[in-house]
Amino acid sequence: MVRCSHPRRIILALLALLAGSPVKAIAQSTQSELRPEVDGYINLSPAVRLFLLTLFTDKLERGQWQGHFGVHFDFALNPVFRRELRSRDDVFRGRFLSFRAGYRYITSLGESGSPYLEHRWIVEVTSRVPLPKKLVMIDSSRGELRFIGGQAFSTRYRNKLQLERDFSFGSLVLTPYINGQLYYDTRYDVWNRNRYSAGVQVPAGQHLVLNTYYLRQNDSRSSTPHMNVVGLTVNLYF
Repeated sequence: MVRCSHPRRIILALLALLAGSPVKAIAQSTQSELRPEVDGYINLSPAVRLFLLTLFTDKLERGQWQGHFGVHFDFALNPVFRRELRSRDDVFRGRFLSFRAGYRYITSLGESGSPYLEHRWIVEVTSRVPLPKKLVMIDSSRGELRFIGGQAFSTRYRNKLQLERDFSFGSLVLTPYINGQLYYDTRYDVWNRNRYSAGVQVPAGQHLVLNTYYLRQNDSRSSTPHMNVVGLTVNLYF
């Protein structure tokens, strides 16, 4: 009986090590997040619209929430090409080049974390290029001026490249897409973040489009370097 106790102690010690800090650190390196979002687009003219953003994120493992609230203006050049558009009020889908300028207020508060507050000003340029097989390539470049509470002023650049295509099934039109994003943050002077996602847009009426997606984020300067996101965006067009 005495001889048997030593192997048991060794096994228990190994199990304790496996359940300890190394495994916990690995588990915390990846975070899961839910992102419900409601966006409103109000056409002020054929070439100008107001874009209102309301986004919430739920960081499941940390018990934290974060809110993004934004007001933007979109400006578009006259269409360089014409594709068959769906029966919805998103006239910007037919524009070759568009611009966006706006402001976002971002705040978060977790059960075990300090409050987060950011004032963010953005300028964005988006181009749409038709490709063979009815594919559309969308390239977006965005600059951000960031005023984060407790930190020095910083800027960030993001480039996003997306590929999408419309598919018709009777009266139903689906638009699956994939994209990749790269971020350069002047706080670190490196390309610290990349994202890639896949999703599908589904019109649910003339003024409503649902967008559901999966997103993977990798950040070399974050305490949680990897993130898996499931999102649902409700787009309203007026």
